[in-house]
Amino acid sequence: MNIKIFATIASALILNIGLAQTTIIINVKQSIGTKAKLYSYHGKENVAVDSCRPSANGKYQFVLDKNAPKGIYKIVIGKGRSFDFIVSNDSAIVFETYSFAVEDSLKVISSNNNKVFIGFQKLKQRTEQQLWHIESLKKYYEPSSMFYQMLNNEQKNIELNRYLKGKELASKANDNLVTSAILLDITPMVTTSTEECATQKEQADAWWKGIDLTNPNIVNLPTFIPRVWDYLELLLCEGAYTMEEQDSLIAAYLNKLLELPAHDLVKEKVINSLCNGFADTDYFKVIETLMHYKKANTCQAFSNIEFRTRQMLESELLSGKKAYDFKVKLTGERKRFKLSKTNSKYTLVVFWSVWCPHCIESVPEIYQIYKNFANKGFDVVAICIDEEKDAYLDFITKNNLNWKNALVPYDESNKIILGYNVDETPKMFLIDNQVNIVSRPSTPIQVKVFLEKHLK
Repeated sequence: MNIKIFATIASALILNIGLAQTTIIINVKQSIGTKAKLYSYHGKENVAVDSCRPSANGKYQFVLDKNAPKGIYKIVIGKGRSFDFIVSNDSAIVFETYSFAVEDSLKVISSNNNKVFIGFQKLKQRTEQQLWHIESLKKYYEPSSMFYQMLNNEQKNIELNRYLKGKELASKANDNLVTSAILLDITPMVTTSTEECATQKEQADAWWKGIDLTNPNIVNLPTFIPRVWDYLELLLCEGAYTMEEQDSLIAAYLNKLLELPAHDLVKEKVINSLCNGFADTDYFKVIETLMHYKKANTCQAFSNIEFRTRQMLESELLSGKKAYDFKVKLTGERKRFKLSKTNSKYTLVVFWSVWCPHCIESVPEIYQIYKNFANKGFDVVAICIDEEKDAYLDFITKNNLNWKNALVPYDESNKIILGYNVDETPKMFLIDNQVNIVSRPSTPIQVKVFLEKHLK
C-alpha cells in the first residue's frame, strides 16, 4: 500500500475515534489529591463508570468511548463533594473548580451545553431555597392574613420566574437532549383558568411540549419516569371526580402520551413503568389502555397468573355490572339483611379489617359521609373480614359506627367473599337499589364526590 494513502487512512481513523470519544477534564485548584469518581444516571440509579487521581497540577481526566450512554453524569471528588453535568454531543467537556467548594465554585470552560445545563441547575437550587424560606414563613400566618397572601404571590412569582428562565436556558442548548433534560425539570405555567382542576388539565396538555421523545437517550434522565407519573397525577384532582371519571380521564391522557412521536425504547420504558405501577390497582380503563399497546407484552406484571386471574374476576365487578345479592347477619340485629331489600337509593358495601391501617383511617371518614347523606337515600353495609370478634366490636363501639355492621370472617369459599372478590381491604362498591354496581370508589373522598353528584 502507498505510504501516503496508509497515512491518510490512519489519520482519518484516529480522527474518527477521537470524535467518537468524550473527554471530561476537571481542573481543581488547591487540589489535595483525592480520588474522583465518575457515575452515570440510569433513571434514578447511579452506576459507577470510572475513577482517577489528579495530575500534579490538579487535573482529573475521564474518557468516555462512543458506546457510553448519553445523559446526566455525576462526578464525586473526595468525600461528598460532587456535581452533575450532561454528556450529549460534545467531544470535550472542561470544568474548573476549587477543592473546598466543588459545586459552588464550578465553572464551565468548554461545553456550551453544560454552561446551559449547569446554569439551570444553579437556577433550580436558588429557586428551591427561596421557596423553602417562603413555605417556612407561611406557617406563621393564617391563610386569610395579608402577609400570607403577599408570601403566596411572591411564591407564584418565583415559580413563574423559574419556568421562564428555564425555558430561556433550554432554548440556548446545542442539543435536544439538553433541552429535554431542562424541560423535564420544570412545570408548565398556565394562566387561562383560575379553577384548579382546569389548570391542571391545561398543564397536562402542555406537559410534553418541547421534549424530544424520539431521542432514546431520554430514558436515562433521572427526571423522565417521575415526569410521566407527575403527568398522570395532575389528572387525579381529588375531590372533583368519581373513581370512574378519574380512571377515564387518566386513560385518555395516557393514550395522548403514547400517541406522541416517540422512540420505541421510550414507549417501552413508559409502558413498563406504568404497567408495573397500575397492575394491582382498580384503574381498569388505564390497565386496558396499557394492554392495547404491543410493548405491554414485555411487562412482567401483566404476564403473571395472579394478574390475569384478578382481571378476569374483576371484569364482572365493574360499574354497570350486577352486584352479588347477599344475605348477612347484622351485628346487634336478629333478622338477616338482604342487599336487594334496601330502601336506599345507594348502598356502599365496604369490606374492611381492624388490622388494616387504611381501614382504621378510612372507615371513620366514611361514617362522617354517611351521617351527611343518610337522610338523602344513602346507606352503608360495613363488613369486617376478621376472625377476632372482640377487636371488631371494640372498634365499632369506640368509633360509634351506628350503621349496618357485619362480621364475615375471611374464607375463600364464602359466597360473599367470592361474590365481591375480596382480595384487599378496604374494598368498596357503590350499589343502587336495583343491585347494580354504579361505582368502585377507592377512597372516602370518591364516595363523597359520587353522592354529591347523585344525591343533591
